[in-house]
Amino acid sequence: MPPRGPPRRPPRRPLPSVISAGYANWGECDGKVELAARTGVNVIIWFAIELTVAPGGKPVVSGGPNLTCVADTAARLEAGGLPTHHFISVGGGGAP
Repeated sequence: MPPRGPPRRPPRRPLPSVISAGYANWGECDGKVELAARTGVNVIIWFAIELTVAPGGKPVVSGGPNLTCVADTAARLEAGGLPTHHFISVGGGGAP
């Protein structure tokens, strides 16, 4: 019988002792991100999801980069021997 419960995630890697962070621009997910990793960036901060208010007052997370592109980029970097850590910035000028 297969195990029950949520799927297991891979173990988290600790952050490196020296961090060189790069900040991707609005929706940017292109060769510049990979070039930055090849030249020493080991933490990539993707820009940006935003907290907004839906009709009725409920908070909503919107925007951000193409998450499929982000996942594919992270996988290519890992496969190429360039393990990186990925974060996403959160904006919210119109946040609830």
